[in-house]
Amino acid sequence: MASITLHDLAPATFKLMLRFIYTDAFPEDGLLTWDAPTATEKLQDLLAVADRYALDRLKLMCARRLWDDASADTVGATLVCAETYNCLELRKKCVDFFVNEKNFKKAVLTEGFVQLVQKFPSILGELRLKVVRA
Repeated sequence: MASITLHDLAPATFKLMLRFIYTDAFPEDGLLTWDAPTATEKLQDLLAVADRYALDRLKLMCARRLWDDASADTVGATLVCAETYNCLELRKKCVDFFVNEKNFKKAVLTEGFVQLVQKFPSILGELRLKVVRA
């Protein structure tokens, strides 16, 4: 076979994955933003690829970096990513972030939160229970 086509995988993300496989080094910041609007979006793409190809170390590194960059503006989208790709530690940190009333009031107004509610409506119940307990 002369070539293999990988669907739903941007060439830049594939290059980052290959670089990680061969060097065992996490991509530098400049590589995360050169073809994506934000490093967060590139990290989410890379996390999806790491999950798809069972690159657990890369997946963990992406999850940690996503958490390091988390804010009220990004936590909704980050939680969608954590839920989608079964990142339990990242999911827990995002849920705990939402429990803080100040964080919740800001995060609930973001597009990421709207996506979260649309894709995973059961999380609202979990957040409600945690907020009541806090």
